[in-house]
Amino acid sequence: MASRLVSRHKRTRDMERVGKRARSDVDMISSLPDCLIHVIMSFLTAQEAVQTCVLSKRWEKLWTTLPFLDFDMSKFDCDPDGNYRINGKFERFLDFVSMTLLNRETSVMHKFHVSFSGKMRRSSKHAMFVRSWIVYTLKQNPQVFKFDPDVQGNVVKRLLPVGVFTCASLVDVSISRTFPPVGNIKVINLPALKRLYLRFIHLNQAFVEMLFCGCPVLEILHLKDCCGQYSTINSQSLKYLTVETCVPNLKDIEIELYNTPNLLSFCYTNGYSDENVVDDLSKMLLKMPSLACASININRRIGWSADSKNSILIGLSTVQNLALSGYMIKDLLAYELPNCLEFSNLKDLSVECLCLSCHFNLLAFFLNHCPNLEKLFLRHIGFRCEHGEEVHVNQESLKIAPFKGGRLKKVDVQFYRDDKSVLLVLKCLQDITENSGARIIMTSLGNYPYRRGNGFNSRWARKNSKLYFNDYINNCPYF
Repeated sequence: MASRLVSRHKRTRDMERVGKRARSDVDMISSLPDCLIHVIMSFLTAQEAVQTCVLSKRWEKLWTTLPFLDFDMSKFDCDPDGNYRINGKFERFLDFVSMTLLNRETSVMHKFHVSFSGKMRRSSKHAMFVRSWIVYTLKQNPQVFKFDPDVQGNVVKRLLPVGVFTCASLVDVSISRTFPPVGNIKVINLPALKRLYLRFIHLNQAFVEMLFCGCPVLEILHLKDCCGQYSTINSQSLKYLTVETCVPNLKDIEIELYNTPNLLSFCYTNGYSDENVVDDLSKMLLKMPSLACASININRRIGWSADSKNSILIGLSTVQNLALSGYMIKDLLAYELPNCLEFSNLKDLSVECLCLSCHFNLLAFFLNHCPNLEKLFLRHIGFRCEHGEEVHVNQESLKIAPFKGGRLKKVDVQFYRDDKSVLLVLKCLQDITENSGARIIMTSLGNYPYRRGNGFNSRWARKNSKLYFNDYINNCPYF
């Protein structure tokens, strides 16, 4: 009897081992329906998606019905070692896109993204190929369309057909560098468009008026390095507006908000501003009655006039989340705080590139205008005021009054390892937050990019500043 039980136990154990081995050999992903596999493949580039055809017969033609196509020349045609093949890469990329579209077996396309760079002649057939891609894509009624060519010559104006502006299915559109002549665009009809991103585009008032008339549900507008003169933005649906001008020798865009009652967030970056930026920006902010989140970054020093009646801070006094950065921070606080209103709604404040060892009193004065502040983020607290100059502690700036607000919960400070003013600034932060009992978190960013004798690494500074503001915007509930 005992031997029979032992043998039965062995058989059961062997069957479990066989079952585990069989389950380990099953391809669980291939057993999923096509719609779920397409979602997985949407995280791949088009070339990687096509390469999945060698996995098994199940995957042989899945890429031909993929509704998400991402053609990125920067990730195209790598050798097994990860190195890019340079010779003839542009021509191979164009052929690959054309062949992929020709072999598609479905009329459904949700997303089309193409990004490439190369040289095109005026009589080149390449421009004809690119236009044929877009014409074919628009017939598939896509929802997301992103087009980013980096080509030289007048042929760039003939790459994008005007049919893009009459595709009723588009929800998200991103266009960079190429644009048909504005005079050729007679009608704009994008009834489902909610997000529009334009970069290196020349605009005028007539186009802007047609844009907002033809996009009744547009909520997100991002203008980066655009040029032109247009004075009115009239949109009842616009909620998120971003304006970036970071290219030298480019005429700044001129914007006047006429009717934007639902605008919730505004992000403004200007690296090469003129003397009128204070007046222009303050007028824009006063026409944002529902603004809840703002990010202001002006990296060029500008002069404040004592007789000026315009104020940037007054236009920001109703926001709940505020980020300030750039060389203008010190002048902004020094000139406008004495006549500034109380920031009664402000709960999250972020300040970057303000030398606290020299101007801590400005920060303390600003905090006393924010009675309901809950979170404070500081970065570059020992920031060199003039491209790497040594920091001299201003004892007068350290004679400050304690912070009156009792709701401050967290102070996050990011500093450089070689910043000698950290301990002094920490002591001042402890003094002003004594009443609130806020928790102070110190985080080191490593060594400062400036070294005496080697100059100022402005590229590193711009890159890290951009990354920081992207993180702030992504974490902000209004962006």
